[in-house]
Amino acid sequence: MKRLSYILIPLMLLVGCNREEATAPLYQQYAAHKNLTVAQVFGFHLCDTVKTDVVILVADDSAAWQGLKEEFDIRTSEGVTSWMGDIDHPEQRVKRDIRPAWRAMAVHEEMTIAFYHIEDDIHYEALLDYQMNELTTN
Repeated sequence: MKRLSYILIPLMLLVGCNREEATAPLYQQYAAHKNLTVAQVFGFHLCDTVKTDVVILVADDSAAWQGLKEEFDIRTSEGVTSWMGDIDHPEQRVKRDIRPAWRAMAVHEEMTIAFYHIEDDIHYEALLDYQMNELTTN
């Protein structure tokens, strides 16, 4: 559970923010799925100067999690799995320097995948710094 806290807990606190923003196609694609809880967070602060949008998928049961693992070609079953995904097809892995893209982090213990929208290297570096900071303070 502590491993997930640096990904999910801060994001879930912001879900209540109701801003007039364009809903990500990724959110729209999964919002109606049964056995998934889907959230989109607009303008999540990675640091004082960098914000990004995040889409979170949480499987409600192990069958739904298995479906997500198959869809996103997640082959491991423990810890955290991460990848850079194509902006239109996040299940397709792309090289780290492709922009824009999704930085996906799947937490097996929590049956959750968080997708961070990465516009440029500044977003990517800010996300890495944010996650490292969360790991060292928790």
